[in-house]
Amino acid sequence: MHSYPPLAQTYANLEALADAISESLESQVTIEDENHNVMAYSSHRQESDSARISTIIGRRVPDEVIAGLRKAGILQQLETSDVALRIPAMPEIGLGTRLTVCIKNHNSVLGYIWIVDTGSLIAGEAERVAEKAADIAKLYLLRQRSWGTKQRKLQDEFFWKLLTTRNGSAAQLRQEAQSISVRLPEKYWIVICDFGTIIEPSVLERIRNTVAAIATIAAHFLMSDRNQLIGLYSHPLKASEKGGLLSFIKGFIEQWDDASENPSAISAGSSRQYDDYGQAWRAYQEALSVLEVKKRLPHHTRDIFRYDDMGVFADLPAIIELRRSSGRQSPLLMKLREHDQEHKADLIRSLSVYLSCNTSLKEAASILHVHVNTLTYRLNRIAEITGLNLRNTNTMVSIYLDLLVEEHDNMNQIFSREE
Repeated sequence: MHSYPPLAQTYANLEALADAISESLESQVTIEDENHNVMAYSSHRQESDSARISTIIGRRVPDEVIAGLRKAGILQQLETSDVALRIPAMPEIGLGTRLTVCIKNHNSVLGYIWIVDTGSLIAGEAERVAEKAADIAKLYLLRQRSWGTKQRKLQDEFFWKLLTTRNGSAAQLRQEAQSISVRLPEKYWIVICDFGTIIEPSVLERIRNTVAAIATIAAHFLMSDRNQLIGLYSHPLKASEKGGLLSFIKGFIEQWDDASENPSAISAGSSRQYDDYGQAWRAYQEALSVLEVKKRLPHHTRDIFRYDDMGVFADLPAIIELRRSSGRQSPLLMKLREHDQEHKADLIRSLSVYLSCNTSLKEAASILHVHVNTLTYRLNRIAEITGLNLRNTNTMVSIYLDLLVEEHDNMNQIFSREE
């Protein structure tokens, strides 16, 4: 019976191992890490299928291929198996037949070896070669993981220092970054994404890969703090920087939800753009402020992601804190509450919707499910009770802020029923 040439015990690197497997089995080989990044691949012996070509060009398995393998249960089978498995062709994701083995250290997945199967691989013998290769590859991936973990820890520690050092020396911070092999961009944003649940290490790696695949924005730091993903980003081009950031945030949220088995509502907030790293702490606070306001008023801020676009909402946390410390309540709203309770009316609700709809009578009446004339009558009654002119800009802004501070729960309930 034909047997394949045996593999050596060690190789100079993973590229040499991939070529040795390819020479032994006379097939194309790809070695990936646990996050499906390409670590090594053999030279092409023949025409490859689209999945392998895309993987090599992008240095990572395409998301749609990973999703297809995950949905079919193939990755789960590999990760729980101690032997090499034959994977049938999946033309819907461009994948031909494969012989595959999961590289593991005890029960921890380190990576995968994928071998193209054109039908000539000898059953049993080819599996033994693949399993031997996985044992060899394990040593290289463990060594690489150890170095990468140390480097990432240094970067995370520096990033936290950057975010929490108030008015630090920009020149000194740049020197520290250089000492850990990090090149800081000229201009940057701090962006925080709240996933609503704890970000596990495996999920963080998937996030890193998703972000890296979006080439419009460069991520220089990425780390998690419980349920928040915190990143420092820059735009590689000078033109359309703000538009590029907004497109990146929306694109990331959309791609993540599409690739996730259980999509969640991700909330995201970005700082203004800075060029002084001594102000990174301020950028961090701005991004947190955006998230705070979006959590408090989800409907009103549903299309806001950047601190630049916050407008009056940017001052809301400070106003809330001032009201809380002084114990002050709006005398105008107190009058309207008393009227609503006494007459079982709906004036505060009507005013909240009217101002939230940019004083559009038609839109507000539609949300309130009343005729425009009914809403007009209610607004006139509000003016009579409070003695104020609702067409006066100063009056409208003042009342709107009062409503956002004191009636935000009721406002959220109104709009949540409409969405």
